[in-house]
Amino acid sequence: MLLLMMIVLSLMSETGAQEQWFPHRVEVWEPAFDMDSPRYETDYIPSEQAQKKWNICVSFPHMKDAYWLAVNFGVAAEARRLGVHIDLVEAGGYQNLDVQVAQVGECVANGADGLILASISHTGLDSMIAVLSDRGIPLVDNINGVSSKHIAAKSLVSFGEMGFKANEYLAALHPAGSDTVRVGWFPGPEAAGWVQAGDEGFREAVADGAIDIVDVRYGETGKVTQTRLLREVLEAHPI
Repeated sequence: MLLLMMIVLSLMSETGAQEQWFPHRVEVWEPAFDMDSPRYETDYIPSEQAQKKWNICVSFPHMKDAYWLAVNFGVAAEARRLGVHIDLVEAGGYQNLDVQVAQVGECVANGADGLILASISHTGLDSMIAVLSDRGIPLVDNINGVSSKHIAAKSLVSFGEMGFKANEYLAALHPAGSDTVRVGWFPGPEAAGWVQAGDEGFREAVADGAIDIVDVRYGETGKVTQTRLLREVLEAHPI
């Protein structure tokens, strides 16, 4: 992982100053931390420079795919622009909640001033998050979502809406009253908050179409796991 971070920072140095990405149009939920709250659009403009070289711990579920590699690049680029230090740790997969808990604990023990957390589990780190809050260590809920309210900020999207839009598209192709289609649904790793939200949104849109969810398989988002799950569903429900 250290080698990966060195490569990322080296590439950034070689390419020189990055193109300014802000102001960036975002949606803000108010009251905060509740995805059912009303939302409005605004321009997000970050700080020009950190007040000091804060020590920030960044915790990801894994670095197995292009998605998390891209998130890693963005975090590293912004840390460099702001002039803060980051220690990035990754747990090796969504099955390794105990690893993420241990890594976060080690980060805090090593003097982290704050934490950016893409949590493996919606609820699995709640007790640790509460302890961090009591100790005055701010935590940003990044991408995946946690149930705890003891957080300083959220930076994520509505996965419930994403799930709804996916099935809304299917419902438009197969509206109520037409021939029913059978659907296999692969939400992702079961304990993750973003998976639970996406699943709720997906099922909400089912009523608008002639859709029968015949099988649901949870698992890692990597190609190997998803290919295996797809084969299992096709064998159980031949086309």
